[in-house]
Amino acid sequence: MAFHTWQIGLDIQNRQICALALQPRRDGWQLRHWWQQRLPQDTLRNDVLQSSPELLAALTAWRQRLPRRYSLRVALPARLVLQRQLPLPAQPLKAQALEHYVQAAARRLFPLEPAALALDYRPAAQEGQLCVTAARLEIIEQWMTPLLQAGLTPQVFELTTDALKRLVRQAAWPPGAVLALHQDERWLWSDAHTAVDTAGVATPEALRQAFPDAPAVAWCAAGEAVLPADATLFSPFDLFRYQQPPLPENPGAFVLAAGLALRGDE
Repeated sequence: MAFHTWQIGLDIQNRQICALALQPRRDGWQLRHWWQQRLPQDTLRNDVLQSSPELLAALTAWRQRLPRRYSLRVALPARLVLQRQLPLPAQPLKAQALEHYVQAAARRLFPLEPAALALDYRPAAQEGQLCVTAARLEIIEQWMTPLLQAGLTPQVFELTTDALKRLVRQAAWPPGAVLALHQDERWLWSDAHTAVDTAGVATPEALRQAFPDAPAVAWCAAGEAVLPADATLFSPFDLFRYQQPPLPENPGAFVLAAGLALRGDE
């Protein structure tokens, strides 16, 4: 990737849209741009993006503020996908053969025909395994349509849980430390390796059950939320060495956008 290309994370939430652009420098990250816009309450229905004149107008106006070169990464709710483990064959495969291997395995891994699925895969944490991700193609197309109509070309859709894990790794906290994010009436919790997406209230008891060995928890919220009285608050902007005020009033709204912007090329 060219050094001057903006790395942009775009997080479309149910009531707002948040974007954040970074550039890598030799000694840290430079914040180049952030953007926030209110949206209708039903922008997401069952986590599926609903196109609307308000959404299209916001995206189109935002595109005009971006440079010609950019790398756009878009958050996709983790609840829209299925993930399965697939053993790698004993004999190493080249890229095209590996793709065919995954597509053939998808018939037994997932309940839909491969032609109806958008498939992705990456090495799993367990050696000799692939992590295969599948989403309905029609859902991906529904997310893509307003972006393309606004002149935006996503490089990748990434799961919200993966974006959260990346932030924990970037924060360089003690092993096992957890980040808790409240967004769209749900909680996302993550340490550097595991993320959990749940509804309801994030009680200390629930956190201890999900992450029994967590030495510390940092908290943030994309909107109004009741956090523990003694909560240690997290701002993704603290990870960027170079900033330029003004910064957002609520940095928690940009947590997933930041995790996406920090994503390297794969």
